[in-house]
Amino acid sequence: MQGYDVDSLWLESGAHPDSPDGCLMEWVALISGLPKTDRPSCINQLVTSVAIHLNDTLDDVSRQRLKAFIPRLLRARRGPADDRIAVRLAIWSALSIAGSAPAKLRGLHDETVEAAAGHLMGTVEEESCRQLAATCAEAGAKTRNTALYVAADAAHAACAWADDPLPGASNAVAGALHWVLGNGDPLTWFDGLLAAHAAAWGLEVGDTPAVIREDVVCSLG
Repeated sequence: MQGYDVDSLWLESGAHPDSPDGCLMEWVALISGLPKTDRPSCINQLVTSVAIHLNDTLDDVSRQRLKAFIPRLLRARRGPADDRIAVRLAIWSALSIAGSAPAKLRGLHDETVEAAAGHLMGTVEEESCRQLAATCAEAGAKTRNTALYVAADAAHAACAWADDPLPGASNAVAGALHWVLGNGDPLTWFDGLLAAHAAAWGLEVGDTPAVIREDVVCSLG
C-alpha cells in the first residue's frame, strides 16, 4: 500500500468516478494500482458486492471502520478456483446465521448445508442435494425464515458449482448479509466472510492463508 495512508482516508457512500472522494472499493482499486472503480477486477466478486453494500448502508461513523479491512480486501483476490470458493462462501453464510432457523427446522437447515458441502467434496449425489435444497426453500417460504432460504441457496450453488454457482452463492451471501444488518453486527460478520475467503483460497488453491505473499496480493504497491 505504498503511497497511501489508510488511516487518513475518508470513505464516502456511493461511487465517485469523477471526484477526489472515494468509497471503500474505489480506494482498494487505487491502492492496487488500478483505475478508479468500485469493482476492481482483481477482487473476488462476492466479497466486492458485500463491501459495496456495507459501504453504502452503514452510517458515516461506522463506514470509516471499514478502512481497517483494506489490507485484507487486497488479498481477497479472484482466482482459478472462484466457482468452488463461491460455494464455500455460500456455505459459510448459511452457517453464520444458522441459529436463526426455527428450532423445529434446524435439522433440515443443517442437513441441507451438510449436503451442499458434501456435494462440493463429491460425497453427496446431486439429486440428494437438489431435493434438500427444494425442501429447505419450501420450508423457508412457509415460515418466512431467511436462514432456511440461505441454506437452500447454498445447496443450489453447490449443485451448480461445475456450471455456474454464482447466482445461488450470491443469493446466499446477500441473504445472510441482509439478516445480519437487521439482527447482528455486520462488521464482525464481514470479518468472518474475509476469513472464510482466505480459508477457502487456501483449500482450493493450496496457499496457506496466514502466509502473506506478493503474488496473492491485489496490489502493485
